[in-house]
Amino acid sequence: MNIKQVKEKGVKLTKHKLAILELFSLYKHLDASQIYNILNNQGIHISLATIYRVLTSFETNAIVEKHNFNTEQATYELINPDEHHDHLICIQCHKVLEFLNENIEQLQKDIAINNNFKIVSHSLNIYGICNDCTS
Repeated sequence: MNIKQVKEKGVKLTKHKLAILELFSLYKHLDASQIYNILNNQGIHISLATIYRVLTSFETNAIVEKHNFNTEQATYELINPDEHHDHLICIQCHKVLEFLNENIEQLQKDIAINNNFKIVSHSLNIYGICNDCTS
């Protein structure tokens, strides 16, 4: 999602919102604490409360999607309406890997059709241990 698309949603872009949006162009998945630390290291002073307000506004306006990959903090990622992907989540280091598998997508569609069910949205998160943590 780019700045033009955000403005088209009627969201007023402040310097803090722009700074947070820019981070999502550099990092796929971020939680509020990570945003706070990165921005403060860049000399951009913003309170954690403001970050949460911005993230809530972005979520409400379908700019970011909120995930609960682990129990510590919610993780956010920019919504790209032209792309769908699922996630592999390491339960030790909390690394998140994105993947797309057309066979899985088709299987989900088939299951919905066989059950007279219309899919509105879905997410698939697979939890395990990444290669870095098993080495």
